[in-house]
Amino acid sequence: TTVPDAPPKNVTEVVAPFLWSEQKIQTVGKRLVEMSKSNVAFSSLIQKLRKSHSYSNFENHPDDEFLYKAWELCAKGLDTVLEVYGIGKKPFYQNIDSVSFDVRSKQYVYAVAILEQQARQDAKETNLFFQPGLNLSLSLLYANHKDEAVRYDPLDSKENAKAVQAIKTINFGAYDYASIVVLGGGPENYRDRLSIAGKINLQLAMKEYRGNKAPLIIVSGGHVHPYMTPYCEAVEMKRELVEEYGVPEERIIIEPYARHTTTNMRNATRLMIEYGIPIDKKSLVVTNPRHSSYVESNVFKERCQKELGYQPVDLHDRLSPTTLEFTGNKVSLHQNPYQPLDP
Repeated sequence: TTVPDAPPKNVTEVVAPFLWSEQKIQTVGKRLVEMSKSNVAFSSLIQKLRKSHSYSNFENHPDDEFLYKAWELCAKGLDTVLEVYGIGKKPFYQNIDSVSFDVRSKQYVYAVAILEQQARQDAKETNLFFQPGLNLSLSLLYANHKDEAVRYDPLDSKENAKAVQAIKTINFGAYDYASIVVLGGGPENYRDRLSIAGKINLQLAMKEYRGNKAPLIIVSGGHVHPYMTPYCEAVEMKRELVEEYGVPEERIIIEPYARHTTTNMRNATRLMIEYGIPIDKKSLVVTNPRHSSYVESNVFKERCQKELGYQPVDLHDRLSPTTLEFTGNKVSLHQNPYQPLDP
């Protein structure tokens, strides 16, 4: 890789050529739709995309609109990464999701310029129109230590391996509920592994578990507070359940990616679908009274609609100030690249 003779003045100069403007998105989208009507391979691709349910929010649309919307979502998702982790644009949740470096520093501009060259060079091997931008986006996430979205993958053969095997032998009909979802609450310092709220939530969940309400506990929460914390809420809650409460590891599922209450519920539903836990059977969500009240509020529903584009769960009866019944919705499989640390 060679360094350009005239170094770029700023990161915007480096990153801007990779951004998808509305006009570019429309041009490519319309071309993809045109090609899909005369190229049989597109029918197979569209069916694969539909079966993945990664774009389940678009599934009621005809194939051409479905394809256009899927492309548009991905293109804007790439732009989000490039703008936030390349140019330094403030993300929606700037206190926990911002770029890791000073984007104005000469060192950062120099580093991004090198990443840009590598992205273009590597893209020549594939000759795909979106590859340079995708390469640069992935490089920027890596360079910024922002691997939260895949840090514990594959979950089913790592942290959740024992639970995944145990699920195959569970008779869910013998329980009132399919699972107990415990919401996290990250500490505000770099010393504590769990916050006081997180510990309270575990105490509350254990009352339901010891009452034999459900066969599984799903602990949900990622690397959120404080900014760039080394501790994952779900991992630490699982550790506490095993070491302090004696819960067998095969009865605990971790969901280590959620960064907000919206994705606590969405990601837990995703794992239930993936692991064969019935989502049409009611589950419980347990957290402290204030947080539980928020989950039941219209504010939360509005936030889900605004940030996800759908309701990840349906709430049912309240059993106590800390415990709500819910059932998951399959639309939760719909991805959200606008939040690349938890898409």
